[in-house]
Amino acid sequence: MSFADYINGFDPAEGTMHLMHSTPVTIGADIILAGELRTRPCTVYTGEDLLYLFYGRPAFKPLPGLPASAIAEHLPMCLVMDPTLLGEAVRILPFDSGGYERYAAHTGPLVQRADFELGPGREVPMRLVRAFYETNRNYYIQTPPSGHDTIPISQRTAKAFARLARDPALADDDDRRSTIEVQIGRAVPLATALKAVVAPPVLLSDPEVLRVLDAMPDVKRVTYNTYGRQQPIAYVGSLYDRVSDFLVAEGVLA
Repeated sequence: MSFADYINGFDPAEGTMHLMHSTPVTIGADIILAGELRTRPCTVYTGEDLLYLFYGRPAFKPLPGLPASAIAEHLPMCLVMDPTLLGEAVRILPFDSGGYERYAAHTGPLVQRADFELGPGREVPMRLVRAFYETNRNYYIQTPPSGHDTIPISQRTAKAFARLARDPALADDDDRRSTIEVQIGRAVPLATALKAVVAPPVLLSDPEVLRVLDAMPDVKRVTYNTYGRQQPIAYVGSLYDRVSDFLVAEGVLA
């Protein structure tokens, strides 16, 4: 049985979560001013131009090697996108595909990245959540309720992902190892798909950014406090808290 067959054996979790694009503030400002999320040539799926989004979590990749500073441009922010974009997915995986080589020691030599690839489908992420986390809340806080020991030995790809998702050991990776990746093959205009911007005050007080956001009055603006000299990664918890508040208000996170 394939990974897709295993996932399709589960009912979807209740509530379709939004898609997320988290990035440093300075890059997020460029995206907002450009008015769209754009594809880029993919180094994993060679020959494809793809836009990468994460399902339901503001998983954040900080700029590499940044120590503490008071440089606000490096702080994390999140663009919260319309979940109907799931209907345009090219490919869905249960983790960040670009980081797979860092995960391979946990999944084992008998499975490869391609074994985890799931085709398009609006309910695919919801079935993944049900299969490995049971609820949106468990998925959001990265707490799978059961381990790989409960999955039959014949389901080696499912067992491998369950093992990866539950592993608590120190490792050179982050929450993207168990955050559902959604790949889209076209640029997405913010005017039709952006639902919220979660960012520090330095972004949401920028005159040019405000000019663009004022033209999208239905987009919610959510901020978090900052405290001077910190590493950007120190604010990821604040980002998660504010996105959680948004999802609760939207009725997709209990």
